[in-house]
Amino acid sequence: MQKEKITKAGFGFDIHRMAEGRKLIVGGCEIPHKKGLLGHSDGDVALHAICDAALGACAAGEIGIFYPPTDISIAGISSAVIAQRVIEILKAKGAEILHIDCTIVAEEPKMHPHYDTVRKSLNNIFKIGLDNISFKAKSHEGMGELGRGEAMACHAVVTIKI
Repeated sequence: MQKEKITKAGFGFDIHRMAEGRKLIVGGCEIPHKKGLLGHSDGDVALHAICDAALGACAAGEIGIFYPPTDISIAGISSAVIAQRVIEILKAKGAEILHIDCTIVAEEPKMHPHYDTVRKSLNNIFKIGLDNISFKAKSHEGMGELGRGEAMACHAVVTIKI
């Protein structure tokens, strides 16, 4: 007897410091800006939050388990590579991503002009259709490290069928 698949949701969060001299990679694509995100990888807060949400939805942990920041052999790794591994982990568990909802929190750069570009990039990675990918941004109203432009954060919810 085949087990009936159920729908589950996972939540992900990531934050990275902004720094000059780094490319700003968000959702797998480069966004023109004077600062980029510091991280052991390319610092893509969107892909990190989405991947953690997807892994959480199927109770498979978080990306640091598979790509520990102490592993110098993966320094600078593309977060798109991390996302491909997460997709493989989900497939091995019999899970498929149904929907992604992602919110960047930052003062700069303004993300609205890049919404469609990021959504298309996320669709190229996850291949679930643009109608199943939400990408948006909010400011932090000048408060804290996010409001001062010192960091960028991302919240993500991923719905899966497993």
